[in-house]
Amino acid sequence: MGMVGETQEHVDADAIREQQLGNRVETEKRERAVVLRVYSYYRIVLSFVLLIVFYGMPDQTFVGSLAPLWFQLIAGVYLTTNVAYGFMVLLKERPWMTHPSSVASFVIFDLFFLAALLLTSGGVQSGLGYLLVFSVAFGGIMLRGQMSMLFAAIAAVSGISVEYYLHNTDVVSGSQHFFEMALLGLAFFLVDYLFQYIANLIGERDQELVSLAALDKIHRIAEESRHELEVSNARFTVLLESTGEGVLGIDMAGCITFANPSAYQLLDIDHVDLIGSDIQRFMIIATTEDSQDNDRPQKILELLDLPAMAAYDPERWQTAKGDHFIIDYSCEATISKRGERTGAVLLFRNVTQQRENEERVAYLANFDDLTGLANRTNFTGVLRSALARNLRGSRHIAVLIADTDHLTVINEKLGQQAGDVMLKTTAERLKSVVRPGDMIARLHGDQFAIMLVDLDHAESVALVADKIVKEAVEPITMADGTPITNSLSIGIAVSDDEKDADEMISAATSAVGDAKAQGRNTYRFFHPDMQKRVEEKKRVQMMLRSAIDNDEFKLLYQPIVNLKERRIQSAEALIHWTPPNADPIRPDLFIPIAEESGQINSIGSWVLKTVIEQVKSWREHLGSCPSVAINVSSKQLKNQEFREQFQSMLHAHSLSVDGIELELTETGVMDDPERSLAELLKLHDLGVSISIDDFGTGYSSLDYLRRLPLDILKIDQSFTFGIGESEHDEEIVRMMIRMAHAMGLKVICEGVETGAHLEFLQEHDCDYVQGYYFSKPRSVQDMTELLKGKADGSINIMDLAGTT
Repeated sequence: MGMVGETQEHVDADAIREQQLGNRVETEKRERAVVLRVYSYYRIVLSFVLLIVFYGMPDQTFVGSLAPLWFQLIAGVYLTTNVAYGFMVLLKERPWMTHPSSVASFVIFDLFFLAALLLTSGGVQSGLGYLLVFSVAFGGIMLRGQMSMLFAAIAAVSGISVEYYLHNTDVVSGSQHFFEMALLGLAFFLVDYLFQYIANLIGERDQELVSLAALDKIHRIAEESRHELEVSNARFTVLLESTGEGVLGIDMAGCITFANPSAYQLLDIDHVDLIGSDIQRFMIIATTEDSQDNDRPQKILELLDLPAMAAYDPERWQTAKGDHFIIDYSCEATISKRGERTGAVLLFRNVTQQRENEERVAYLANFDDLTGLANRTNFTGVLRSALARNLRGSRHIAVLIADTDHLTVINEKLGQQAGDVMLKTTAERLKSVVRPGDMIARLHGDQFAIMLVDLDHAESVALVADKIVKEAVEPITMADGTPITNSLSIGIAVSDDEKDADEMISAATSAVGDAKAQGRNTYRFFHPDMQKRVEEKKRVQMMLRSAIDNDEFKLLYQPIVNLKERRIQSAEALIHWTPPNADPIRPDLFIPIAEESGQINSIGSWVLKTVIEQVKSWREHLGSCPSVAINVSSKQLKNQEFREQFQSMLHAHSLSVDGIELELTETGVMDDPERSLAELLKLHDLGVSISIDDFGTGYSSLDYLRRLPLDILKIDQSFTFGIGESEHDEEIVRMMIRMAHAMGLKVICEGVETGAHLEFLQEHDCDYVQGYYFSKPRSVQDMTELLKGKADGSINIMDLAGTT
C-alpha cells in the first residue's frame, strides 16, 4: 500500500510539474506575441512620423540634408513594409512570427533601414541614429544572449561606418559626430544588456520549477548517447578489423598492448606473440649505406621518450620472420583525463610496392625501358641546360640524330625480339663511342639522339659520326647464332646563337632525311657550309692515304741566314703537296687534318727519311752543308716511336745528329707540355738542336719555355710584318729577342721581306733571319746550286738580299 501511495505521489507531482511547465510555456508565448505587436505599432508610427517630418517641415535641417529623394524613398519603403507586416500581426498570430530566426530577421531588417535613413539624413547629428536603440532593445527582449549582443554590434558598426563615409565625402566636418556616435554605440550595448538583465530576472522566477520536459530531454539525450556509443563502438570494431592499415596500441614502456588483424598480417605474427612485444623488435638497424640518415630517430620512440637500443633505419621495418619492408606510419599520444600521457596509438602500412611503383614511374618518365637510355624529355632538358651554360663559351655542342636503316625489315623477318636485341646492341655501341660527359637517348622507335659537348671545332663531330657509322655495320649475333646486320643514318646539328634545344633536334632530324636520301649508312650536317667543310676535310683525308705512295709530296728548302757571320746558317724543309689533277693544297690545311686522323706519323716519317737522305747526299757531293730543320708534330712525340725512328735513320745513313734540327710549333707543344717535355729532353740529350716555331701566336707558359730543352726561338712572321708599320709590333719583337737571349736561346725571325725588316733586326741583335728578302723556298736543284756557289765562294748570301 505504501509503495502504491508513493507511486501515486510521484505521478501527481509529475502531473503538477507538467501542468506548470505547460502554463509557463503558454504565458511566454503570449508575452512574446504582445511584445511583437507593440513593436509592430512602433514601427508603423515611426514610419509615418518620418514622412510627416519630411513633408511637413520644409526647413528642417536634421533629416534629408544628404539626399532628400533617397530619404523619401527609404522612408516610403520602410512605411509600406511595416504597414504590411503590422496588419499581418494584427489580423492573425502565426507561430513562425515569434520564432527566433524570424525575430532576428525583423531586427536586422530594421537595423538596415534605420542605418540607411541615418546615412541619408546626415549622420548622428540629425537625431535619427537614436531610433536604432529601440531595435536593439526589442532584440534584447526577444532574443537573449549572444544573438542580441550581435544586434548591438551591427548597430554600432553601421553607425560608425555611416559617420566615416559622411566624413570622407565632406557631408559633415569636425570630429564631434564621431564622439556622439561612439556614445550612441555604447548606449546600444548598455540598452541591450539592460533589457537582457530584466528578461533574465523575469526568467529566474521559473528556475525553481523542475522542467519535466528538460528532464525528459536529458533522459532522451542519455539514451541516444548510449545508443550512439554502442553503434560507434560497433563501427570502430568493424573499422579496425576491416582496415588495411595496421593499428598498434603501445604503452609508455614501448610494449604493444593492442593490435588489429591487419597488424598481425603485416608483421607476420600471431596475436598471442604480438601482444607484449617490444616495438623496437620490428625496427631494423641502419647499415653504413644509410649512415647519412642514422641521426633521424624513430618518431614513435621520440613520442614515448624512449631511448633507442640502436641506430635504426628511418624508413624500413621487419616482420617477425625478418623480412624487410618499407613502412609509412603515423603515431599519436594517448592522454588520460588528468592530462597525463599513457602511451600511443600507431597506424602503419607496408608501402614497399607503392614505393617501387613510384620509382618505376619516375624512371620511365626519364628513361627508356628497353635500352636504359634517357628518353626524349630527359634528353631535351639536359640539352637545354647545356646550351644555357654554353651561351658565353667559345666551344660547341652538337646533336646527332641516328636512325636505324633496317629495323622494320628485321622485325618482319626475324620478329620483334630480334629487333629489340638490335636496338639494345646499338645503344651499347653508341655508349662505347661517346665520352663520359656526352649523352645518349632513345627518342622513339628506332631513333637515337647523341649530345656531344665541349667541342673545340664543330667539324670534330664528323669523327664521332664516322665511328658510329662503322660500329653500326658490325654484325650482331642472336642467341641462336643468327647474324643480323644493320646500319645508321645520322643527321647532325651544331649549336649557334640561333638554335635552342628543340630547334637543334629538329635540324638534326631534318639532316637525317638528307643522309637517307644519299643512300643511308652515312651522315649529313644540317648547315650546308659546314657540310661542305666536312666533305672537303674527308676528301683530303682520303687523298692523304695515297699521297706518299703516289709520290705527291715534295720538299722545298728555305735558307736561314746568320746576320753576324753573313752566311747560310741552316735551312728549313717545307713540305708541298700537289695531288694529281688538282690544285696544290697548303700545309696549314692538310697538316691539321693529318694530325687529327693520325696520318701525320707516316707523313712525318717520309719527311724525316727524305731530309736525312738529302743532307747525306749534299755532304757526300759538296763536302759540307748546313743543317736542315724539319717540322715535328706534337702528335709524333706521344711516345718514343719517333725518337727511335730518328736514331735508326741517322744510323742507317751514317749521318751525325748535327745534320738535322727539329722544329715544333708553340701551340702544338702546349697541347700536352708534360709529355712533349719528356720526349724533347731525350732527343736533346742525343745532341739534336730544337727550336720552337711561330712563337708569339700561342699561349706558352714562360715556366714551360724555361723547362723545355730549346736552342732556338723563332719569332712568327706576323710580328715581322709589323716592323716599320707598328710600334707595338716592334716593341714585341725587341722584347722577344731580349727574352730569348736572357734564356740563352738564339733567335730566328721569320718573314723578313724588306730592307727595313733586316735593318731593324740587325740593330736589335737578332741572330738569324728567314724570308723572301734573301730567298724563297727552293727546290732541291736550286738549293744545291746555292750551296755549291757558297762552297766555292762564287755566291755571297748577302748579295742575294733584295733580289728575290
